[in-house]
Amino acid sequence: MTKRVCVLLALLIFSGCTLIDQTTFAPAPAAKAQTPPPPPPIPVDSRTPLLTIDYTVPSPNYAELLHYAVRAAEARDPDVQFDVIAVVKDPSEAPAGQENALDVMKAIMRDRVPDTRVHLGVRSDPTLAASQVRVYVR
Repeated sequence: MTKRVCVLLALLIFSGCTLIDQTTFAPAPAAKAQTPPPPPPIPVDSRTPLLTIDYTVPSPNYAELLHYAVRAAEARDPDVQFDVIAVVKDPSEAPAGQENALDVMKAIMRDRVPDTRVHLGVRSDPTLAASQVRVYVR
């Protein structure tokens, strides 16, 4: 008798369940594929630049301002290191960005900063309107 009761209880318990098959996990026909939102922009560098040279014009006049910024940084620390980073909108603009950064490096070296204390780099940032060269101190 107890065996029949157990079987009856099992049938009653499982009668409300549905079997799991491939259609259980299939998306509903009314569900539409949604494109994921674009990833948030990754900051190029979290440091605050000593100087930012914006290349919205072909040849910006930065020499005097750069001279004063370099002198001020060296007044605080005579062994200061400079990171000259070209930031371009598109990676295809990297060669032009490197040339701009190299020109800024040469201008820093004209202020008697040894080349061993100036470090070059190139990064891309698609949110920019125009290329930039950023000078950071470390």
